[in-house]
Amino acid sequence: MAPNHTEHDSGITERTPTGHEILVVTEWDDDGAPSLETLTQFDQGRRRIWRCVQCGDERNEPSGFEQGCPNQPV
Repeated sequence: MAPNHTEHDSGITERTPTGHEILVVTEWDDDGAPSLETLTQFDQGRRRIWRCVQCGDERNEPSGFEQGCPNQPV
């Protein structure tokens, strides 16, 4: 049985020098919403990624978007 992922994004985007518009997405490995205990253990059961809202690329660090965004507005 695969764990459930509850996603939460920051809702705040930041444009990189290469044209990606990225936001932080946090995925919780839990059987639903994270418990207070899980939240207090900071990294326990949590995966944080940065996602470009224009092209959908995902990276483990915001500095990972070195190539230009293929969907960059003209």
